[in-house]
Amino acid sequence: MRHTAWINPPCPLLPEENRHYDHTDVKALNHERGPLFYETALHYAQSLWSEGFPAKSILLINRALSLPLKAGEPILAKWPLPYQALVWIMQNRVEGQFIGNPRRHWQHLATRMVEPNKELRTWRAWACWYLAKTVLPEAEFPADEKQVREEQIVKPTQDQIGSQLLKLSPANDLEVWQQTLKTIQGVKQPPAARIRRIAANELPVVQKLAQAIWLSYYPGIISDAQIRYMLSIWYQPSNMAHEMQARDVWYALVEAEGCGPVGYISFEKLAMEPVLFINKLYLLPEVHGLGLGGLTLRWAEERARDLRCKKLRLRVNKRNAAAIRAYLRHGFHFTEDVCSDIGSGFVMDDYVMEKAVHIPQHH
Repeated sequence: MRHTAWINPPCPLLPEENRHYDHTDVKALNHERGPLFYETALHYAQSLWSEGFPAKSILLINRALSLPLKAGEPILAKWPLPYQALVWIMQNRVEGQFIGNPRRHWQHLATRMVEPNKELRTWRAWACWYLAKTVLPEAEFPADEKQVREEQIVKPTQDQIGSQLLKLSPANDLEVWQQTLKTIQGVKQPPAARIRRIAANELPVVQKLAQAIWLSYYPGIISDAQIRYMLSIWYQPSNMAHEMQARDVWYALVEAEGCGPVGYISFEKLAMEPVLFINKLYLLPEVHGLGLGGLTLRWAEERARDLRCKKLRLRVNKRNAAAIRAYLRHGFHFTEDVCSDIGSGFVMDDYVMEKAVHIPQHH
């Protein structure tokens, strides 16, 4: 019998309750950590979910995932690795029932894992983290950016997680995880794209893109008033043309096949040091996650080599978590905090990030 005011319909991806399970069921198994423990943990997770404790249910699913069960185990045919169950719980969370922050939970778990089975459990935690960040809204379930910065954590890509699951798992993690991902995200194929340096006569295209990108992406990061102020100062074609002439600033468009211009980048070689400084790099929100940001950064790095620059440097708003993750993933690291007065009572509160550029020696 359930002794709780909360009653949730059972999760269809966990074993049906034939009775109430609690901590004594797990404790009774002593040190047994095989198929029986796996099934018991999933039963206990179902009980906790049904009683209105989704955060605790997730912890029990974690315990089930801690076991290095082999692909041939009959229990895995009956109850597959519970990635899909985790997604179901996150998608069916009930307002008022504590679920914690699964995204942050798995970030911490993946970066602080201990033995036994440390490597496998680390990459299963990253796999769960990736599901959480795909399913849960970032505004409500933010990452721990303080940990990312202080510990220089580079969060892995989907491909990196997949390759580690394939390498480390004695079961079929990769297959189950990828199938789970397919149920929650449309499979996006990166479009063919090119990056093209432009002259001053095409700067109105940059201005138009900036209006679309900033007004859809930046609310919640900076105020509407500051967005409009920065657009009016930075994106007048005459001001951008003056930068091109006075400081030899490059502007380039990111163009996707079938879509036309979807983003832009501008940069300059600093006068006093061998640094390529990226002033602007923005893409329309609808093409985020397609690899175009990485393509643009690699293009900038090639230009840095051409110009014999030893570093790429940029500034990023401290609240722009998605951009910070992308830069860390592409080899940038934090160097300092900078807060600049930009007039009219507005400031830019940024991190400065850098990446070393390898310049081949010509013989």
